[in-house]
Amino acid sequence: MNGQFFKNSLHGEGAHFDTAKVFDGVDWQEAGDKSGDFPHSIWELLFHMNYWQDYMLDLLNGQTPKSQNPDEESWPHTPSPESEDEWDSAIAYFLKGLEEAEQESTKDLLEKVVPGREDTRGDCLQTIVLHNTYHAGQVVFARKIKGDWPPTEGES
Repeated sequence: MNGQFFKNSLHGEGAHFDTAKVFDGVDWQEAGDKSGDFPHSIWELLFHMNYWQDYMLDLLNGQTPKSQNPDEESWPHTPSPESEDEWDSAIAYFLKGLEEAEQESTKDLLEKVVPGREDTRGDCLQTIVLHNTYHAGQVVFARKIKGDWPPTEGES
């Protein structure tokens, strides 16, 4: 695998809708809705995706993640954002993380990046791709349940 593979995969190219665009057109007030007995709101999924993307980016940068209990900390305490600004900021943060992962894909993919472990840059990028892809699919499914998929023209 090469850097171009990861750059494409971070966006789902050739496999699924662009991960960077699954939140396009989602109203912040509806991001907390759990219609159809779906287990997570779109807000919860975005929060969770941001948490783990950030966690892996820390590893890629040679930092030890600060988390004490990632399984608990990676989900928000409320199903909805508190404001439109919080929602917009979380989306912007997610997109910034995707850009950082793309930048990492231009570096040596075989370089070991986690002190004391065998994890390579490619391993960490693969985790980001797979985790984001999994949860982006959940976002799409949640939007389908609500009748909000596919995005209308101009939103994607």
